[in-house]
Amino acid sequence: MEFDFEKGMKRLSEISEQMNGDIPLEMSIKLYSEAAELVKKCREYIDSAKLAVEQTEMK
Repeated sequence: MEFDFEKGMKRLSEISEQMNGDIPLEMSIKLYSEAAELVKKCREYIDSAKLAVEQTEMK
């Protein structure tokens, strides 16, 4: 299944809003872990898109 960048960014925004609230430490850790994984996937997606653009420009 391919990563959906827009959904990933939306979820990161939701996590950010949740973490700005008053939540238990356990939930903060869970959300932080999820956010870290999403950031990694978003960066990989952007790197892949950047490479595709560079390869297209070289043709």
